Amino acid sequence: MTAGVNDPVALKLLNKVVEMPSLEAPEDESIKTLYVGGLDKRITEQDLRDNFYAHGEIESIKMVLDKACAFVTYTTREGAEKAAKELSSKLVIKGLRLKLMWGKPQAPRPNSETSGGVR
Repeated sequence: MTAGVNDPVALKLLNKVVEMPSLEAPEDESIKTLYVGGLDKRITEQDLRDNFYAHGEIESIKMVLDKACAFVTYTTREGAEKAAKELSSKLVIKGLRLKLMWGKPQAPRPNSETSGGVR
């Protein structure tokens, strides 16, 4: 028997991947950011850029290593939706399977000039 041909375990795993739901886009059309979880120090911003750029123009990538995550923001909603659809269940970088979700809209920050300013 040739390895990988008619492999029942491999077929079962592939069928599970096909059954996995894709990432559902949020109602809020202004959200263009994807959350990437499960990072470690081996993964760089360039690694993320290499995996996400094919789906659309990237506006920014914010790495939050103390939380083991990053936020990839696209310039268009279409780019973010395409990346979410293509990568949702199969994002693996440097052997790590990463979690992909839609980012939440950021709450506006209080204006720092009005609170605690110089008197």
